[in-house]
Amino acid sequence: MSDFEITALVLAEHEVFRREFAALDDLSGPELAAAWEALHARLEVHAVAEEQLFYPLLAQEADGEEETAEGVHDHNEIRHAAAAVGEHEVGSEPWWEAVHAARQVNADHMAEEETDFFPPFREAVDDGQREALGMRWLAFHDEHERARGLSGEDAEVAEVVATDVPAGDPSV
Repeated sequence: MSDFEITALVLAEHEVFRREFAALDDLSGPELAAAWEALHARLEVHAVAEEQLFYPLLAQEADGEEETAEGVHDHNEIRHAAAAVGEHEVGSEPWWEAVHAARQVNADHMAEEETDFFPPFREAVDDGQREALGMRWLAFHDEHERARGLSGEDAEVAEVVATDVPAGDPSV
């Protein structure tokens, strides 16, 4: 498996999320606010990239539409949990409670993807296509750094399933 195929890149980003959530515990004041803001943006970029590149192909596989619906539902829960953090003063007890809730929803989602979604996806989608999607994943992240151009709005399962993902050239 190439380091640049889409599931390898998603897994690597999952590890970044785990580290960044844990790192919040050691910060305070402006550093804490900046770290949360960056993490919140990264969560949105990750979710939209999956909804545009990974889930549409997953939906085409056996049980894939159900898994896609679960994934989109989870992303929307993560969006709501992350938005709830912004309703509180940074570093306050309610803020930390909201961060912990967002962390848990995200952790549960990542575990589900890693155990239930990735293995059948890897079997169904050939190496070349997964690597092409990985290149598109990287380009998407560059284009939407810090969630630039992304709305943060809930995704709709039907729209995600209907998304056409070119299989070949990542520059398409």
